[in-house]
Formats: sequence, structure tokens, C-alpha cells
Amino acid sequence: MTRFRFFAWALLCVATPAVAQQPTPAAALIAPAAPSNEFVIGPIEIIQDVNGTPVRIVANDYFQVISQSDGLHLASRMEIDLSDLQQKFPSILGAIPLPSDNCASYKPNNLVASLPTRDLRAEGDHATMAIAGRVEVWSCFQNPIPKSKISWKIKCIFGICTKLPVIETWPGDPFKTRTISQSFEATLPIYLRKISDTSLGIVMGTPNVSLSGQYVFITKGILNIANVDINEEARKALSKAIAPNDLIKTIPEEFLVMKPLIADAGFYVNNGQLFARVSANALIPPEKITEWIKLMMTKPTPTLTTTTP
Repeated sequence: MTRFRFFAWALLCVATPAVAQQPTPAAALIAPAAPSNEFVIGPIEIIQDVNGTPVRIVANDYFQVISQSDGLHLASRMEIDLSDLQQKFPSILGAIPLPSDNCASYKPNNLVASLPTRDLRAEGDHATMAIAGRVEVWSCFQNPIPKSKISWKIKCIFGICTKLPVIETWPGDPFKTRTISQSFEATLPIYLRKISDTSLGIVMGTPNVSLSGQYVFITKGILNIANVDINEEARKALSKAIAPNDLIKTIPEEFLVMKPLIADAGFYVNNGQLFARVSANALIPPEKITEWIKLMMTKPTPTLTTTTP
């Protein structure tokens, strides 16, 4: 694997057992042509397990050597295809454990929630989570009158065995009443941002909630549905898929010496699908300049890379 390929791989990979290997025929992944002043390494494929759903992330990394006042820099522009994440987002968010038992305990406020609409949209410089569902509150109380039946069991008395009637009892069906029913629609903007020179993060915006009833379950910009923080659950799922915080862990030793820094990051729309872009650059050590220029002139052939557990 060339050094450039290592660098591209390092910007996305996550060193975690959740990553599974799922090779794809190289013909299925074709790197787009690079401008004349750049060369491309990729496509690079990573399979992440997100809430039990395998998500396929594909990236192409474009490189060029640029001259700045402090010397020659290696600039990287990674284009990340998140369309598979977008397509599988309903299954990913559907794995969030929402309460479903309207009589989980004998109390007046058993919560039940459903989330049939769960979409991830690409809109401008951000992604948008669009959800719709219903929250219900149920009162549930124990039935004081037990159920009963007569069954016949063999009993032996003084050596004589015969069937005798036995009354069996068990709790009666609880008294349940739906006291509140609240339907809702909500959208939540989501951003990919540079947190520092060496880290990225998923940043959640402020939800926009439309309620059809009188009961509000949104507080301080947090979607709290039946005591489940949907903001945080969505952020964790997207962070697992995109894996933005493992740059330093995965950059090979050759590039740690170069100390690559993140310049910018963000989502964008490509033919209606969600993509991300991460730009980074590193100062080329003087003793490596000749080597990088030679690599630029040879423009290595793109290859397919898959992660391993």
C-alpha cells in the first residue's frame, strides 16, 4: 500500500471490533477522474456496523502538492459517499429501543412511543433527520378480582387415588386506559464540523417540532421522546457510521511525522444524495520533497481497500 493510500485510509478508518470486512468487486467501485493538478487514491470502502445494520462508506481522496510561504504542502480533499447510510437510516434509527408496553408497571404514566417515519435527507451544507410518530401515556392498575378455573388433579388419600377438583387462580386482566395521545413531526439539522486541527465531530442543530396536540416533549433543543434522547441517539449512530474521531489513531507513523491538520469538513448534496468532504494538509519535510514529487508524476493506480476487524 502506498503512503498516499495509507493517508486516505487513515482519514476514515476506525479501530473498533464493530467494523466488519465485506469485500466488493473492484469493478463495482470506480474512482472519478482527478483534475490535472491532482491525483486520486480510491475508491476506499469501509463497512461499519451501526445498530446492527451494515453501512457502506465509500471515499475517494484527491491530492496535490501546493507551495506556501513555509514550504511545500501535501493537500488532501476527501469526498465521502454517504448514500448507503442515507438509505439505511430508517433501519438504524428504528433499532432505538422505544417503550412499547402500555402496562409495563402498575402506574398512571406508562409511556408508549412509535416512530414510523425516520429519514435522513441531504439539504445544502447539512443533513436533516426527519421523523414522525406518536407518543401515548397509559394508566395501568391491577385488577383486584382474580381469574379462576376448576381443574381436576389426581390426589391420593389413605392409599386411594382419585381425581379431585382444584380451584386455580391468577391475576385478572389489568385495567388500562390511554390518557394522552400525542402525534408529532420533527426535523433536526445535523452538521459535520471541524472541532480542532486533528478532530471532527457530528454537531446537532435545534429541532423544529410540529405537534398536533397540547403536550410538548421538547426541552432546550432536545428531542425527548418517551424519555429517549433522540438527538443523542442519532448523533451516536452517525458517529459510528462516519467515524470522525479516530484520525490520530489510524494515521501511520510516516504521516504522524508530517503532522497533517484538518482544514475544513462538512456535508453536501451530490445528485440528491448525502456526501461529505474533509480537507486536510501537511507540510512536506524537506528531505521528502523529491519523493512526493516523483509520486505526483507517477499518479498511482486507484485500488479498492476494505477494512478488517
